[in-house]
Amino acid sequence: MNKIWVLIVFICIVYGVISGNTEELVSASLNVPKDTLELLIKVGGLIIFYNGLFQIAIDSGLIKKVSKYIYPITRLIFKDISKDSLVHEYISANIVANLLGLGIASTPIALKALTAMKEELQDKNKPSKSMVILVMMNISAFTIFPLTILSVRKIYNAKINIELIPLFIIISFILTVVSIVIVKIWGKEYE
Repeated sequence: MNKIWVLIVFICIVYGVISGNTEELVSASLNVPKDTLELLIKVGGLIIFYNGLFQIAIDSGLIKKVSKYIYPITRLIFKDISKDSLVHEYISANIVANLLGLGIASTPIALKALTAMKEELQDKNKPSKSMVILVMMNISAFTIFPLTILSVRKIYNAKINIELIPLFIIISFILTVVSIVIVKIWGKEYE
């Protein structure tokens, strides 16, 4: 991956010099660290805030109550997870976080679920099908209210298009279903 990034940077520098945009190239490369730090501070605050809220929801038992309603769905997807396990609670928290559109904040919860799953497995060197499905669900992030996308658009003063929300919902649902189906069909090596 490092070689790819070096190649991309090299191509950009060569193109900038050939096209006569050397001044803009130098200016942009000097502004990258500042822009990156600003983005990290703005988005990092969102991540910390949402993670704190979800940890409170887990500690207060709210997620445990919600997980009882989610269990009929998760039972179909995660066959080796019991209803009362901590893993199911983390999976439910991850699903709720993704439904609320907190994709970035749901990743630490997914990591906790994966760690708990790994502890429950007999063969700890090989990922289970449930682990792969959880990773795919976390990446595809089916959302009903894309809060992270709207928050980032607000940070950069972009117009918040309410008419895009149904499109986000449909696309994230299709992506999640397709990713689960792919793992179920071609994930024979994880059984």
